[in-house]
Amino acid sequence: AILGGAEIVITPEREVPMEEVEKALEDAYVRGKSHAIAVIAEGAHYSATALANYLKNNPNIGFEIRLTILGHIQRGGSPSAFDRLLATRMGVHAVRFLKEGQTGVMTALQGRQIVPLPLEEAISQLRPISD
Repeated sequence: AILGGAEIVITPEREVPMEEVEKALEDAYVRGKSHAIAVIAEGAHYSATALANYLKNNPNIGFEIRLTILGHIQRGGSPSAFDRLLATRMGVHAVRFLKEGQTGVMTALQGRQIVPLPLEEAISQLRPISD
């Protein structure tokens, strides 16, 4: 969403009224943007189709409303060399941690090191998306 320049992101974790999306797109138009993107995650409180239908009824947005539902390949993109190397390193360490009897952990990147991170610790440190 950040790299794609989205104006707003809707996730299941936070209910975003359709009016808030409408306002974000209107603001983008007023600021002179030639287009705007709203990203709606699976599991959000309404579907992308429902939002598109709602927005099409608002002439103040200024943009043509088009809906694109991305498939799994489009969402992920091609992995970079760094992604592939990191995945390989994490896989090797995951097997090593298991062989050493470490369970209930996940692999984590701290600096340049792959370390075991207890799952309880990982899920207790929620990092919510900022508004």
